[in-house]
Amino acid sequence: MYTRRLFLAAAATLPLAACRRTPTGPAVPALDAARIRDELAARNTHLAALAAAGKLPTTASRTTPPRPIDLLKEFPELKPLLRMAHRLHPRYSDEPASDQSKLGGAIAWPAGEPWPTCETFKTPLVPVLQLRADDCPSQVKFKPGSDVLQLLWSPRESKDTGLPRPTLVWRKQKDLAPPFAEPPPMTDAYPGYIPVPCRLFVEKLLEFPDWSTAKVTPFRERLEKWTPAGGGDPVKTYTDTLSVAPGAKVGGFPHWVGGANPPACATCKRAMDYLLTLDADEWRLPSWVPVEEIGKPELRASASNAAGLALAGNYHVFVCRRCPDWPAQAAS
Repeated sequence: MYTRRLFLAAAATLPLAACRRTPTGPAVPALDAARIRDELAARNTHLAALAAAGKLPTTASRTTPPRPIDLLKEFPELKPLLRMAHRLHPRYSDEPASDQSKLGGAIAWPAGEPWPTCETFKTPLVPVLQLRADDCPSQVKFKPGSDVLQLLWSPRESKDTGLPRPTLVWRKQKDLAPPFAEPPPMTDAYPGYIPVPCRLFVEKLLEFPDWSTAKVTPFRERLEKWTPAGGGDPVKTYTDTLSVAPGAKVGGFPHWVGGANPPACATCKRAMDYLLTLDADEWRLPSWVPVEEIGKPELRASASNAAGLALAGNYHVFVCRRCPDWPAQAAS
């Protein structure tokens, strides 16, 4: 049922009556009522657009167009730097079962396990992404003994990063069996941080490192002097068209805006490992629009940001695999 499938989005209406103070949480600024109201109105408009576009069939696929330039022919020294990535292509469709890979919606949270709460705002964490290992590149290391990754976040920005604070939970698929818990009411949550449930139409592709990440000095020097076929700025052509895919994905490379800035683990102080990216606009870079959606601007609302996330740009998730609890941090 449509209303059942979007129960997380509907839950966003609950904070409006209690947007000044919660019984357990800190005081919430009065202006938050306006933000929550505006984001809820935007969410309702988005849901109407999704309904008008209709559900994508579960048998559909999404395919990245071939890159317009054979980069390995031009720069063979890049071959050792290639990484496998899986573009997730979240789309409005029939919601997968609770134990399947998905963006938003009901996840396989054991009914007898307490639901996690944001330490700062004392509000329940929002289930954002659930990934089974077989939907991720083999190079993406899961926590030993696990084959299901669950990403939850606080539905408000943290003061240190200005982004929702991520929490990673690693589980064994064989241990997951109903009944599963549903999240408690999302009191004081920003609706833009509660994803509309989406099915993932996973696609494998190889990525070259982002310009800020490319450490091969001879390559950088040669690229700056390169004249791409058809002209244009070589660095911009590489960054926007040839290197890192936009949108939701796991594995590969992060697409940095400005200089690369991987976060340091708060515990061991060492650089954390890139894990995945979420983005509110898969069509931010036009040449990466899937073949099946080229020339269909009417699908932008339902395809480019089907989950309706109010993210300003890339939301990169990093994990520290050196510390026993594998802590996570977000960066953009």
